[in-house]
Amino acid sequence: MPRIEHAIDIQATKDKVWEIISDLENEPEYWYGTKEVRTISKEGNIVDREITQNFRNHKIKQRAILRPKDSVEIQYLKGLTEGVKVVSIESIDENTQRVRAFWDIHFPGIYWLATPFIKRHVERGTLNALERIKAAAEGKPVDGEAGKEKESQGGMSLART
Repeated sequence: MPRIEHAIDIQATKDKVWEIISDLENEPEYWYGTKEVRTISKEGNIVDREITQNFRNHKIKQRAILRPKDSVEIQYLKGLTEGVKVVSIESIDENTQRVRAFWDIHFPGIYWLATPFIKRHVERGTLNALERIKAAAEGKPVDGEAGKEKESQGGMSLART
């Protein structure tokens, strides 16, 4: 099972960072592998949803667990990716936050054969998402739609995710 972990320091308040990482509907703005999000149900801090990935429009059922001002846990329940992604905030000081993204995932079915390739893709996507979250929290321009690499006819682009 691939495990991926990266962190970035952000010059912003915890409230500002939390506002960005907990905005589940706006996730495709930062995580380019996610094309769209559809909320199925919400009860308190638990959100059941379905996302559509940019890679071949795969649909994945997820459960998001919000732990206010601490972390967002995304459980990948059924689809191309299964496992968990946790995005957490650690305060360094009042205006500096360390945002950490941790994945513990696997790829079911025939996709297990592509595990090394998909892992590299997820890793790059994570690094780029953390950079976009940092830019947004620090009030800098976030590369938008023009910066997204779309799925090519024969597969997925790895230039930017």
